[in-house]
Amino acid sequence: MEGKKHYRRFAGFDLGKRSGRTSALSDGLDGWLSAHGMEPRHGMLAQLWKNWEVVMGPDIAALAHPLGHRKDILLVGGEDSCAMQELSYAVPEMLERVNAFMDEDYFHKVELHLLLGKESLRRVDITPVPVIPPPPRPPRLGALKLPPDSPVAACYAAYVRCFDGGDDKT
Repeated sequence: MEGKKHYRRFAGFDLGKRSGRTSALSDGLDGWLSAHGMEPRHGMLAQLWKNWEVVMGPDIAALAHPLGHRKDILLVGGEDSCAMQELSYAVPEMLERVNAFMDEDYFHKVELHLLLGKESLRRVDITPVPVIPPPPRPPRLGALKLPPDSPVAACYAAYVRCFDGGDDKT
């Protein structure tokens, strides 16, 4: 490697070409997403799902449930055939509103689906997982006598340490 500069590479970034100054994460995010095969507009899609009611307005939002997208096709669900009929008339307006929100012609088509139990992206519940209390300590834990060089003894000792608050790694 003589005569050539060798820069250490880390996760696709050339550390030798860094500027050394601090910059905002948003400044480099689009380039990083593109380098890893993702479109930078995915952040705008998440914002679209979060703001669906505002983007669609109260009339359309009551009937239309965002299901996602497939390339340039917006997937929208309706609860029943009556809602689907109304949504079919509102497709041009939905396209116009969504593309205005995305600030570009991101979607070129709207595909309507019956929900049939599918979960709408605006209905996803992000509630914290309930905290489960630790199990009670079994009676007589640690009283079992095993040969010290036995693999079973090592496992049993790790099990006992789980209840004693110690690390279960040896």
